[in-house]
Amino acid sequence: MADNMDFNGAEAQDAAFDLIPANTLVKVTLTIRPGGAGPEGWLTQSRTSSALYLNTETVVLEGPHARRRIYTRIGFKGKSVNERGEDTYANRGRALIRGILESARGIKASDQSEAARAARMIRSLGDLNGLDFVAKVGVEKDRNNPDDAGRNVIKAAIGPEHAQYASVMGAVSPAPQTPPAPSAPAAPSASGAPFWAR
Repeated sequence: MADNMDFNGAEAQDAAFDLIPANTLVKVTLTIRPGGAGPEGWLTQSRTSSALYLNTETVVLEGPHARRRIYTRIGFKGKSVNERGEDTYANRGRALIRGILESARGIKASDQSEAARAARMIRSLGDLNGLDFVAKVGVEKDRNNPDDAGRNVIKAAIGPEHAQYASVMGAVSPAPQTPPAPSAPAAPSASGAPFWAR
């Protein structure tokens, strides 16, 4: 027990708060932090608008940044549409989710085979939980605070067409060969809590 009480060998805190450099590629595992919104409760409602997003946490699995956590909001529904009627916030989110699925399942973005199309389908947003993929790290700064050092976010998911994908990702489980069967939404409990909170 006395050995555990000597903190001289512990890392200095400065290193713990250093940002991962922008554009670094890391293998991560994804976890959704449910916000209780949406059909199954996976989405989070913005506090300031009607926007909905996935509140995600990724943990770096290997390398010099192992065990570091990166928090990223993945847009699902924006607060408005542009002049062409497009929800750009949701479109960016859908593109990132597609990239995550392609990276996790070893599918090239250009692959339009039946197997590849099936690999881009999920039954529920909860199916994203636990996926390992290659992420390109970004640094996001507070526009209203010029002194903000920023925070790490997932800038993009990297697929097998990228030269460094195989060395970062390692072996990939085979993609599903048939589209997943549609599932009925989880029935709410008597308390009205979503399935993950029961």
